Amino acid sequence: MATGRLAYMPKPGSVELREYDLPTPRPGALLIETVAAGVCGSDVHMFADKHPLKSIVLGHEVIGRVVDPSTRPTDSAGQELHPGDLVSVVYFAFCQHCRQCQAGRTHLCENSYNHWIASPDDFPHFTGTFGTHYYVGRFQHVFKVPGNVDPLAAVSANCALAQVSAGIDRGGVTAGDTVVIQGAGGLGLWGVAVAKERGAHVVVVDAVQRRLDAAKAFGADETVSFDEAPEAADRIARVRELTDGGADVALELTGVGSAVPEGIEMVRPGATYIEIGNVMPGVEITLDIGSMTRRAVTIHPVIRYHQRFLKAGLEFISRNVGRLPFDKLVDATYPLDDVLQAMEDSKARKVNRAALVMDR
Repeated sequence: MATGRLAYMPKPGSVELREYDLPTPRPGALLIETVAAGVCGSDVHMFADKHPLKSIVLGHEVIGRVVDPSTRPTDSAGQELHPGDLVSVVYFAFCQHCRQCQAGRTHLCENSYNHWIASPDDFPHFTGTFGTHYYVGRFQHVFKVPGNVDPLAAVSANCALAQVSAGIDRGGVTAGDTVVIQGAGGLGLWGVAVAKERGAHVVVVDAVQRRLDAAKAFGADETVSFDEAPEAADRIARVRELTDGGADVALELTGVGSAVPEGIEMVRPGATYIEIGNVMPGVEITLDIGSMTRRAVTIHPVIRYHQRFLKAGLEFISRNVGRLPFDKLVDATYPLDDVLQAMEDSKARKVNRAALVMDR
């Protein structure tokens, strides 16, 4: 029987490479060969013991290669799957039975991570993307990657790109809007690109100059660095100056709690604030609720996304090949054997965005 390897985190800060027999996919499921797996901030949070999950098969960002599509002959858009096709997968599932699924809010499924948190000792073993293979469950959406798209350009499409696209859509961003993006990491760069395609004027705030340089390359109109504006009040004043009194929409993509009250003060009366970055329970902040109320600022927390955003995201990458510097999204690659180093480097912020690249 053929085998594959995966990276299992038995406890935060520790990674074990384990080997298992490759599972035979059940009807509707699909086993893919991992081509590239992105290291997301959530993975780093788990590794650093800043996440509720304490043991898991690591990874959820993935581009994989179809081996045998007989158990799932088409993708979720009805396109035929063939051996060798590259696919991207919505990393969470939907059970169809919980209250959220029954109401059509499948992205809020109460059982969305059940497949991911299963022990690797149990079938189907390959439930995370940090491995040679990944098991796509029956209730996970999967989409073909357009032929002109490089795997590393799309490796974070099923998390960062789809997530910020859902946030920008929730914010109703349209042509002529001013948009502030807090954070120029992977999420922030995708946010810049998507907002610019919608015709927005984009201002990016970050503490790291190389990230701000990347944001400019992705189309940011202005950037605000912590060097030029070291205090929150300075950054708020600068953003208000650049946006004629405050942005129409702001997106928090840093994962830093203190960014939230700061960002709310960067928007105009009647604006929308989209909260995406802070997903870890236990982060407490102090809000000036009176200021927020008097300015009628609407806050929308956005978690996960409708599957249409992944399909649209892959199409977005395809039509922007050659126009946007997708090679800047991943600045470090590692083989599976060096997964611990990839996690350590990501935790220490030695790299902006890392990916594991499997041997072909």
